[in-house]
Amino acid sequence: MKTTIRDVANAAGVSPATVSRVLNAPELVGDETKIKVQQAIEELGFIPNAIARGLSVQKTNTIGLLVPGIADFFFNELYIGIEEVARNHGMKILLFDSQHSLHRAQEGFTFLKQHQVDGIIFTSRPITKDYDAILSRLEIPVVLVLTQSFGTFPLKSFRVDDVKACYDAVTYLISRGHQRIGMISGPTSDIVAGKPRLLGYKSALQQHQIPIKEDWIEYAGFRFEDGYHAMSRLLEKQKVNKLTAVFTAADEIALGAMRCLHDRGYKVPEDISVMGFDDLRLSHMSTPTLTTVAQPFKQIGELAISHLMKCMVDSSTSIDNGIHYVPHNIVERESVRMILPE
Repeated sequence: MKTTIRDVANAAGVSPATVSRVLNAPELVGDETKIKVQQAIEELGFIPNAIARGLSVQKTNTIGLLVPGIADFFFNELYIGIEEVARNHGMKILLFDSQHSLHRAQEGFTFLKQHQVDGIIFTSRPITKDYDAILSRLEIPVVLVLTQSFGTFPLKSFRVDDVKACYDAVTYLISRGHQRIGMISGPTSDIVAGKPRLLGYKSALQQHQIPIKEDWIEYAGFRFEDGYHAMSRLLEKQKVNKLTAVFTAADEIALGAMRCLHDRGYKVPEDISVMGFDDLRLSHMSTPTLTTVAQPFKQIGELAISHLMKCMVDSSTSIDNGIHYVPHNIVERESVRMILPE
């Protein structure tokens, strides 16, 4: 049975009207009363309805999209697929930016539930046990994209196989004659994109009998400036490492690395080849254009929203959990050169 505003009022020892004021006009309520009501809301797991109670139809034809950061370049690529499919089905998108904060992401689920979205797409960050409490109360379908669930709740996920994709990327560099291949990796604490992509890099070297050297690897965030500074650290060891190529865990990292190489007087790909991961639209705007692993963002968005809509029609569809791997491919451009055998 759902918790009502009257249940909250009884638990807090106030009237339902006071609870309503705390929710809608907290400036009119004293601090002591406000704290009592908020504690009762938290203890009872009450999620207020932000849509008028008088609505007789509970469907809003709205899908919630919870993203880690709207400034992330990949978001624009993903949004194209999600918005197009939604529009074609008469659905609207309600966006919540968690700003790379676990607490904000948890708030995001509550916010979207309050606004009666029919389903939620959650992207990029891992779902851990920290989300168990809120997921148990949602009662609407959730689909994951570019991530997966590591918590109690198994949720349907649409993503590329990061390990295989990075294995293929490094194998491509090897096929172009490169043996001394460095990597700018995401943090290993990142179990979605950091650790798996590093594993793919190492697996490819190992499979081709190339020694794995920690001095060839630098760890960084996924921003342009992170790539710049990580490339700078690799260049400090270049006289010893003699790298001919650097594989990066994201296109934005690759663009930062290329800028660093340019500033230090290196030519790409003549001196050092650079390869990215994502295939953002920016990757064909750089000079030289960036060879990269393509994540099919538009297709991933289409698959996610199509599955979510099936769950809205038939709740039994939500039992179909697990990871759906979407094929990746390598896009050859100008930033990787062929090394001919001597």
